[in-house]
Amino acid sequence: MITPITLHERNHLFRNLTGERGSLVVIVMVFASLLLVLGLSLYWLIAGQTRSTELERTDVKAFNVAEAGIDAGMLGLKLGWPDSSEDNATPTSTQIANLKTTLQTQNPGLWDPSRSDASQFLQVTVYDNVDSGGATTTVAYPDAPSWDSNSDGKMFVDASSNVDDDRHRIIILAERQQWPINLPGYACVSNVISSNGQGLYVGVEDGPLPALVGTTVDPQGKGIEPDDPALLQLNKGPTYGFDSIVTDALVAALLGIAKSQGFYYEGDSGASTAGDDLGNGAANGKVVYVKSTTGGILIDVGGMSQPGTVEEPVVLVIDTPPGSENTLKLHGTADFRGVVIVLGSATLTGTSGVHGAVYVGGTLENKGTGAAGEIYYNESIIWNINHMYVISVNIVPNTWEEYTLPQTATTVAGG
Repeated sequence: MITPITLHERNHLFRNLTGERGSLVVIVMVFASLLLVLGLSLYWLIAGQTRSTELERTDVKAFNVAEAGIDAGMLGLKLGWPDSSEDNATPTSTQIANLKTTLQTQNPGLWDPSRSDASQFLQVTVYDNVDSGGATTTVAYPDAPSWDSNSDGKMFVDASSNVDDDRHRIIILAERQQWPINLPGYACVSNVISSNGQGLYVGVEDGPLPALVGTTVDPQGKGIEPDDPALLQLNKGPTYGFDSIVTDALVAALLGIAKSQGFYYEGDSGASTAGDDLGNGAANGKVVYVKSTTGGILIDVGGMSQPGTVEEPVVLVIDTPPGSENTLKLHGTADFRGVVIVLGSATLTGTSGVHGAVYVGGTLENKGTGAAGEIYYNESIIWNINHMYVISVNIVPNTWEEYTLPQTATTVAGG
């Protein structure tokens, strides 16, 4: 049996239900507020972390681009160390443009800066380790000469990058390592010097009067005709012999350079190719090494060829057994600028001559046919050869400097 409730009881029950419902609404609102706060906090945390990660990635990319610039500058130094103001080891705009294209092709996330000129993506300069007064220093001075003005074999490489307006700069001090080339200041070295025709003419076109080194001048030939009597100084002692000047270490170094440059040849066919490379200018600034176990090598350069220059002289090495006969034929206007080294005997023929020096282990003979054989000593050529062959360029320890540069708001032209 159901007992009906009174009006008082019904009102009391309604009030209880209404109070509970209001409490529930409050609780729901509190939890909703907490969830909203937590959601917003999580959103901003994730957004901030994403932005921080993106900035870090961009920072790393900018660093890597600057590091690539350092590598490019060091490669420029290795390929052509700037010994004079006419040289320049700084990568050209074309080289930088090619490097930029390669980097961006292989790494699509490497962007151009959006608030500055695209040329700031990568910039590389090379300058000497001297201060404003020209004194050697360990502090980078970007206005220093762009060549090795103090001749200490050290240069600064300065690379700056701008990847999506994240800027980095790296500075290192680079040092070259050279092949041990130390050619002496002699115009002509040979154990026996002989000539016919008009004689072996020896002169000086650059530098002080050098000595001629030989054990014997063939009394049956016309001998040497120096352009200055003081030039003819025959040092007959073993100290001044061919082997003491063209040492095993020097020959090994020249062989290593020739192989690394791709100008090592063997036999008669190799000699023919060597003559072609000398004639067409491909061997300028190189060491041309021709090896034969039998001798009888003929290097024939003719026509309008001009092997080598003062700035890019050639070293020609003919490596044959002692006593073997070899011939260097320079005819037409094929004046040779560099140094000729023969491990054996050699004959100069033709109407042109050698500007630099000639070193022969056996007998040096000249057979002029209507014109005098010529050897013109050139000190600049000798100096260039002694300083032009770089093995590698390395970073001097503890000279790496890295900077994160402030952003700039430079407006892009036309943007």
